Amino acid sequence: MSPQAMLNGKSSQVTEQAVEVIHQRIQEGTYAIGSTLPSQRDLATRLGISRASLREALTRLAALGLLEIKAGKGVYVISQHSKAAEQWEGEHRISLKDFYQLRYVLEGFCALLACEYLTEQDKLILKQHYEALSNAILQQNWQAASEFDYAFHQHIIDLSHNQSIIQTLKMHNEWIKKSQILPFVQPNLAFKTIKEHDAILQALFKQDALAAEKAMQAHIIGAAQRAGVYFSRHES
Repeated sequence: MSPQAMLNGKSSQVTEQAVEVIHQRIQEGTYAIGSTLPSQRDLATRLGISRASLREALTRLAALGLLEIKAGKGVYVISQHSKAAEQWEGEHRISLKDFYQLRYVLEGFCALLACEYLTEQDKLILKQHYEALSNAILQQNWQAASEFDYAFHQHIIDLSHNQSIIQTLKMHNEWIKKSQILPFVQPNLAFKTIKEHDAILQALFKQDALAAEKAMQAHIIGAAQRAGVYFSRHES
């Protein structure tokens, strides 16, 4: 990702891209654990972004547990993985990145298939789940939000009518529930969850299968990033 490409985006997109670039450099060892990042002025220049966007990106990475910001001393790399990813990998047999990628593939396809079977009753149920999720986020009730998020996704999975996918994901119910609360580690970004679910809902209501698949995949990518996990998009 080039700095020039970052300059062309909106402020929020620039910040997201800066987070991803710095995260990647930490993963690659360019910024090693224990080292300090270049000065904010230098790093902002190298990335081709404003210092305000860079500060927001650094704050985001610090919240995830990758960086420590010491006033007057600099920004230190303290981990290659987010706190959420480290906790997950200490409890499960597969990485958090692998699991989000599984959800990306299977739930995206479920959203596509759901458009074929969606009824007016299903639309009502999904809308109720969406509204409950939104209200829980606005009230900062993260446990309730994750439960309503699960209900929303589970209904779409069931609507796929693909028993192979349904049974595969059913075996990982508890993992799915946990992966749905992890993105709320950054409460200030929770509004993105509402926006992403609205995009899924609108595509489903129009029964636009490709748009529904794309919206679901974009949401899984966004949720993964809010938990400190990054993987490549696959655009057609």
